[in-house]
Amino acid sequence: MKWSRVHHDTFVFVSPSNDLRLLNTLAQEPVQFATPISSGSVVGAVGVAVGFSINFLMAVFAEGRLILANGSHRAYALRDLGVTHVPCVIQHVASREERDVVASEDVREEPDLYLRHPRPPMLKDYFEPLLHKVTPVHRRNRQITVRIEVDEAFVPAL
Repeated sequence: MKWSRVHHDTFVFVSPSNDLRLLNTLAQEPVQFATPISSGSVVGAVGVAVGFSINFLMAVFAEGRLILANGSHRAYALRDLGVTHVPCVIQHVASREERDVVASEDVREEPDLYLRHPRPPMLKDYFEPLLHKVTPVHRRNRQITVRIEVDEAFVPAL
């Protein structure tokens, strides 16, 4: 991952990982800085955290079934390489309402296919030649541009 300041108010982050993302925005008090960040009297600072999410598979455990919520392509690639065990965060849900908050759109739209069907879609289906196709793609980098905009004005004192 590389980043650079390309203008006084613009920063660009580039990575070959498509997982590069905005993680958080944050406000900091001056006492939270180990070294001075300005020659003036700092009263606060605003930051933008750019990086990578946790790289675990995520699953939802609902109604006795484990549903892979993200990472199916990673799971396929790892399994294809012979890896049989990987870290996975499992979120247990107690009701369909809870499930609808954390599950994918596919699961929300057709819950019975995933939760009641005697043979739901499974990871091993990726290895069935009639059900998958390997398509060549050009390698790409992911880029995130962060621009800082400041609006200064005088407002009536209350």
